[in-house]
Amino acid sequence: MAARIVKVAKTVRNHWKKSTAAVILAGWGVYFVQDRYRANLLREEFCRRAIIYGQETIKYATEKPRKVTVILNPAAKNGKAKKLFDKNAAPLLHLAGIDMEIVKTESEGNAKEKAAYLEATDAVVVAGGDGTVGEVITGLLRREDEASISVRWPLGIIPVGTTNSLARFLYANAESDVRWMGNAALAVIRGLTEPVDVMAIQGEDGRKVFTVNNLEWGPLQEARQRSTKYWYFGSLKWKLTYVFATLKNAWPPVLKANIKHRPAFEVPEPEVVVRNAGIDWWAWLQRLMIWRNSPKESKESEANTDDEGTEAEKEIKWTEDDIVTTELVVATGNRDVVKMSPRGLRLTKGPAELSRTEYIREGWRRTDSSQEGASGRYKTQTEEVGEVKITPVLKEGVEAWYSVDNDRLEAQPITVQILPKKLQFFTDRQDRDSVIGGPQRT
Repeated sequence: MAARIVKVAKTVRNHWKKSTAAVILAGWGVYFVQDRYRANLLREEFCRRAIIYGQETIKYATEKPRKVTVILNPAAKNGKAKKLFDKNAAPLLHLAGIDMEIVKTESEGNAKEKAAYLEATDAVVVAGGDGTVGEVITGLLRREDEASISVRWPLGIIPVGTTNSLARFLYANAESDVRWMGNAALAVIRGLTEPVDVMAIQGEDGRKVFTVNNLEWGPLQEARQRSTKYWYFGSLKWKLTYVFATLKNAWPPVLKANIKHRPAFEVPEPEVVVRNAGIDWWAWLQRLMIWRNSPKESKESEANTDDEGTEAEKEIKWTEDDIVTTELVVATGNRDVVKMSPRGLRLTKGPAELSRTEYIREGWRRTDSSQEGASGRYKTQTEEVGEVKITPVLKEGVEAWYSVDNDRLEAQPITVQILPKKLQFFTDRQDRDSVIGGPQRT
């Protein structure tokens, strides 16, 4: 026995490189198996919870299952989105008795078209990242019946994208993908919703783009978008993209623009719609009868409300300023725990000058989610506004781009408005204690 131990020790010493690699590989294998085992246990627990909701949903034989249309971007998460959705969310929706229709996008911008022609559904769920969510919202709010569907069709998000900004606020436990997607699916099943503000961005052609996150302009967001070109550096690409940007661009990078803005004002609260898993057919019948009996009165009241709103807007004065900055961001307050009152936008201007070192340091800070909200030496000025007009001052022949949910929009004169509580999103924020994994600090 002792001789065998000595022999093994000599072998390890003589082949220490192979032995070290074998130990590392074995350690990784143990971790991989344990991680898979824990993930499967979580999925089993989510399935048990979904079955309970499924048994409670349909109380009468005459009731139809709730129909949910899922707009899935298979290309999200480097092509892993469909697999993640099929493993972690789709089974829960099926077990809960939901009639699920999956609509797959085929190219960039296709989610916008799919949303524009959706018919006969009770809710819309987006399986993708920020870009897909923005496209779906834009497609829905460009429809002629947008006023109706923004009330009737609540939205959900299954966070299978690379960036999932709003989903981090709506659903608990973003640290674990399996738990995060499971809680997002359970939020859709339970049917609890929360009003979400929408930002409307109108360009020179009159067309509007909508987002629930932010609009960015500046060299920091340009470097972040270029990071995909450095895929061969692996995870280092998120940091190296800022280093390469300081070598390629003329320095210092400066943005010039004329800014007009005015403060937010109070708007009438929309009717609160409480949505449960089932469909209250009697309530829908009553609404239909009311609509048929008094169409003229409702239209007149809507016209009067619009006139009052227009008059109130005219009384609010604009503030104008010519700015020189390194970054300009217009953001909603959807991720704020304490909401702005009245609901508005945050207009943030970066420093007027930025050294290469400060630029790299700030870019690296933004890649670290644990430092979110900490500005460090990067000094910004933030104002709360209700509407802002941005006219960029560009050199002749130079192209520039805004970033809206990581999608590019040509830099041009734009008007940005807040649409308070425009959409209803499924969330578990009202009852975090009941989610699998326990409450999470927001």
